Amino acid sequence: MATIKAFRAIRYNQMKVKIENVVAPPYDVISPEQQNGYYDKDPFNVVRLILGREEDRYSSAAKTYDAWQSTDVLLRDLAPSIYPLVQTFKTTEGKEIQRKGFIALCRLEEFEKKIVLPHEKTLSKAKEDRFKLFKATSSNFSQVFSLYSDPSKEIDQYLTPVHSTYPFIDVEFESVRNQLWQISDSDVVSRIGALMEPKQVLIADGHHRYETGLAYRDLMKSQNPNHTGNELYNYIMMFFTNLDDEGLVIFPTHRVVHSLPNYDGSALVATLQQHFNVQIFPTPQMMMDALKTFPKFAYGFVSKHSSKFFVASLKNESSLNTLVPEDLPAGVKNLDVVLLHNYILKNLLGITQEAQEKKLNIHYIQKVHECVDEVASGASQIAFFVNPTRIEQVRDVAKSGNTMPQKSTFFFPKLISGLVFNKMVE
Repeated sequence: MATIKAFRAIRYNQMKVKIENVVAPPYDVISPEQQNGYYDKDPFNVVRLILGREEDRYSSAAKTYDAWQSTDVLLRDLAPSIYPLVQTFKTTEGKEIQRKGFIALCRLEEFEKKIVLPHEKTLSKAKEDRFKLFKATSSNFSQVFSLYSDPSKEIDQYLTPVHSTYPFIDVEFESVRNQLWQISDSDVVSRIGALMEPKQVLIADGHHRYETGLAYRDLMKSQNPNHTGNELYNYIMMFFTNLDDEGLVIFPTHRVVHSLPNYDGSALVATLQQHFNVQIFPTPQMMMDALKTFPKFAYGFVSKHSSKFFVASLKNESSLNTLVPEDLPAGVKNLDVVLLHNYILKNLLGITQEAQEKKLNIHYIQKVHECVDEVASGASQIAFFVNPTRIEQVRDVAKSGNTMPQKSTFFFPKLISGLVFNKMVE
């Protein structure tokens, strides 16, 4: 089913750059201020490829990419390889965790084939942007983050031995240590490929990039009368990690609401109390501690009408079909974010599905204190806090052929850009 392939990665020449100065977060989480900061940090920072600030950022990225290769700032590995990656980080409770996996190419497959599975909806604007970059550079600069199931950890037996050797890249970025190795032994690569072949691959992060890869493949195929299916454009660069890896962590993504013309926090609380038990707390920490005690259908919130912090928990699950009458599969309807979006945001606050998708009155923040600060400053009207989606929920929704609302999951840590690049056309 899943076909993986070794590839000749393009990597920074660490004789010419300091790797800690040239890596960056994924393009879609870089603010304009951060963009400028990365431009100033180093003339070879990867931001110039993934999120340029030039008028035509796509042609600029292509010229820059070519120039860096011609001057040996970027070098291409001689042997096709896969690249084990270990990310070491601490949870919010201070526990050190390692997330292990490997980077390789994955054959692009339509979702209908049930080989590569999505779990979130995508928006066309982001895909258009990445498509222009693909066309201009014929390369992937960032990995799609994907999951596979290997409870007995058979693949680990081929990855773990390299972890005791010196990594090709060892860089700490935003309190996460990233260590990258290279496996070019064709026998080991073949064994890993054989173990991956019967598996399904679940996209955890990077849906837009994957769908852009499909579109780019179709474009290249239409332009190639000698298309065989083996060309590099039939594949996309992925980071694979085991669903059963102890280091797989999902953090919550909170919802911050702003610019509603007739917002009334007191009225909202009163309406919520018809179907929810509402508790009041003096501090955000106490609110979050209380929220964690509920297995499902509970939300913390802070509103501009009050200096207190609230937790609303659904009184009776039997009311779920009344509050969310949409015809949704059980695995989707039982997600906390679906009740929040379909009932509280849409019905009670009047934020339509279209407005939610376009982020007209809502945006997403991971850190509790930033949400609280936005409401306290008056920049936003109310912030909702959620418990993280569970791994098994992601798996079940994807395998059922359904998708979750945007920002239902935040797999931590993010994959940084600048470790390895992949040419999609020789």
